[in-house]
Amino acid sequence: MCWPYFADQFINQGYVSDVWKTGLEFGKDESGIISRDEIKNKVEQLLEDKECKVRAAELKEKVKIAVRRGGHSDMNLNSFMDWIQE
Repeated sequence: MCWPYFADQFINQGYVSDVWKTGLEFGKDESGIISRDEIKNKVEQLLEDKECKVRAAELKEKVKIAVRRGGHSDMNLNSFMDWIQE
């Protein structure tokens, strides 16, 4: 569920809802308010979306590979730390 408030949260929402398709963004009414019914509908929609669950599980596996020792994120962090220590 995406309810961005500030700064990069709006970009993150775009990735979650539009690129990765692992979540939904809320729609605001004409007053700019997210209604109780909107929240209820989005929660129900997300819980019923089997494809979203599959995409989230696939993304989870990719993240686990990236952050484990020797993964891309691990190597990038180590490289950054080495650079800082120079």
